[in-house]
Amino acid sequence: MIKNLLFVFFFIMAVLVVLPVKASADEGDTLRHAYKPFTVSATNWTRARVDNFSSMPQKRLVCVEAFKVSTNAKTHLGCLWVDLAGYNSQGMWAMEFDAPTNMLGPGTYNVVYTYQDDAGMWHSIKSVSLEMQDGLYTR
Repeated sequence: MIKNLLFVFFFIMAVLVVLPVKASADEGDTLRHAYKPFTVSATNWTRARVDNFSSMPQKRLVCVEAFKVSTNAKTHLGCLWVDLAGYNSQGMWAMEFDAPTNMLGPGTYNVVYTYQDDAGMWHSIKSVSLEMQDGLYTR
């Protein structure tokens, strides 16, 4: 009987320790693109909309980089803090913003959006269906 009680006690303690960590872990799918980033013809900036797919509010650093297709040379286009409410809540759970791709030289570029989680890990922002969805800019 005591062995059974000890087993139940340690099992409950293990569940209490593991569940919060697992529930708060970011698997790289908290933020997602609502659509494929595209170039705004009037400004030559690339526009994206990022949705918070978590039920919890998120404040994340989002960075945008452009990789020249022919050389894979990287150009950092900037970072932005996004502060989003929980998905489908009353607050603002999506944000649309532009990145200054007009400053890039001639060529074709993959425009990549990433965000930093609470542990400092960086994740690519994927599509709603969790597929890679980088923008494409040509000048």
